[in-house]
Amino acid sequence: MTTRSSRPETSEALRLHQSRDEFRAKNHEDSSGDEKPAVAPCWCISKGMAGMNSQTSGLARAVGFDFEFKDTVMKFPWNCLPVGWVPRSKDVLRDSRVLNGEPPRLVISCGRHGIIPALYLKKKLGKSVFTVHIQDPKMDTSGFDLVVIPKHDDTRGPNVYLTMGALHYVSPEKLSEAARSPEAAALTSGRKTTVAVLLGGKNGYYSFSQADVDHLVAKLKRVTAGGDVHLAILKSRRTPDEVAKRFEAEFADDHFVWNGEGENPYFSALATADYLIVTGDSVSMVTEATANGRPVFVHHLTETRPARRFRRFHEMFEEAGITRPFHGDLADWTYTPPNDTPTVAKLIRERMGIE
Repeated sequence: MTTRSSRPETSEALRLHQSRDEFRAKNHEDSSGDEKPAVAPCWCISKGMAGMNSQTSGLARAVGFDFEFKDTVMKFPWNCLPVGWVPRSKDVLRDSRVLNGEPPRLVISCGRHGIIPALYLKKKLGKSVFTVHIQDPKMDTSGFDLVVIPKHDDTRGPNVYLTMGALHYVSPEKLSEAARSPEAAALTSGRKTTVAVLLGGKNGYYSFSQADVDHLVAKLKRVTAGGDVHLAILKSRRTPDEVAKRFEAEFADDHFVWNGEGENPYFSALATADYLIVTGDSVSMVTEATANGRPVFVHHLTETRPARRFRRFHEMFEEAGITRPFHGDLADWTYTPPNDTPTVAKLIRERMGIE
């Protein structure tokens, strides 16, 4: 029985209560022989948002599977109902054809719109597919083989693994490669301190109001007032055009402001920045910003409705000494970058019998 706790745990991630052998006996064909199952493609199923794609593809890469994105959106009225009430059918999707093709061996779903397609595939394919869901499904988790949930969410269960922040694939190797790229050279300026500014945007909980923009601009000008700091400002797909234009107008003459053209220097910014300032509207973006172990400051946006999960996430990272709120000053501290992706990938491979 899946339960929902009243507050997130901050101890080590939950150990799954089923052993590898127990899990196989219940969910998979007999694997006592020496022959390992063939590795077939992985489907990464979600609404297709950047943060979700980053998590699903990052985990697929860590497992060692080729993957294909499958963007799924539920149609009316199913998109308005609690997900537990929605039939496990592809007919609830706006375009069910997205699930056509060679059946996958591994399904990694993320977010509300990825739940039903994953459960439908599990119902259809049974033991021949291993299903992993990322993020709190807010329902009974027993329909999945594994559910990966950040500690700041509430759902708990015997097949639930808790993570510190979001899964990602910002590995040391990826950062090392990004640090040598042409984009990395464009972000830095001589001996000046490089500060990466990662801009998110509006979502269901936050606006990116004029006041939010004014406060961030003022604090960045305070940071750069001494002339020894070089900003590398990067927008995301969710950044409103008027916000991006404002930062370009304020800082493009003396700093790097990415206008969306050419190669996205996101990973180069993570690799080369001495400090990072991130808007607090994305768990994925904040978690990825910590991958290099550099000081990460969070600029909190105005809530349009209570963002309790986001607040718990930020409180957890602050209490762990990973991030700090951005008040217009820089400071140095150290921490161990959170990255549960390799551990979760190893668990999946063991459970699938390919480790």
